[in-house]
Order: sequence, then structure tokens, then C-alpha cells
Amino acid sequence: MSADTPPTETGGNLPPVEEASIYHLLKPEVLEHGDGRAVLRFTPEPIWTIGAGVVQGGIVTAMLDMAMAFASNGLSTATITVDILRPATGRLTATGEVTKLGRRLLFSAGELRDDDGQLVARGNQTAIPPS
Repeated sequence: MSADTPPTETGGNLPPVEEASIYHLLKPEVLEHGDGRAVLRFTPEPIWTIGAGVVQGGIVTAMLDMAMAFASNGLSTATITVDILRPATGRLTATGEVTKLGRRLLFSAGELRDDDGQLVARGNQTAIPPS
């Protein structure tokens, strides 16, 4: 699946993930999607950086949030926690996985890695699942 054919089914009254403004800002390449897992690749724009090509922490968080949202086919984030472990530079790949789907809450985890496979950031999310 490519960024030209992102997932579209979310259920409930949430719009599909790819209709969100942040999707159009970050322009991910969807490498994998399905079975509670998503892998997205991002090529950072210079405007996202804070100097020396380092991606700003809010953008890193948005990348992880988006990967976890794709993994669940769309959600409304209630809480998100992100640990940035090293400077995020160059092309970045975010993996999101649903870890538990309850009746009222969904739990997911995400990782962001650079092109060398180094772990750049990790996150956890609690969300309201699509109805």
C-alpha cells in the first residue's frame, strides 16, 4: 500500500485518518497496514527541524500518533506519552501496534526509527476506538 492508497475505513463518526490535516502536512508513505499494525515512512521537511536537521519533538510525537492511529484504523487520542531517545534526523519510519482493544479504550504502542534502524523515540497511547 502506498500513500496514494491509504486505509479509509474508520467506522463511527471519525473521519478517515488520511482526511486529517496532519496527514497532508506529514505526507507519510504507508509501508504496511492491517491487523492492528501500521508502518509509515516520513521524509522530514526542513521547516520541521530545529537546527542541524533535527526534527522538532512535536513532529516526532505527531509521527508516532499517526502510526498508532493507522494501526487502529482511526481513533481519538486521549493520552499519549513519548520518549525521545536520540535526535531524529533523516528519513524516519514509525511503527504502530494496537496492544489492547477494550470496549471503551484502545491501547497502542509505537516506535520511530531512523534509516540505520536506530530507535529514535517510543510512545504509548490510550485512545477512544472507532465505534
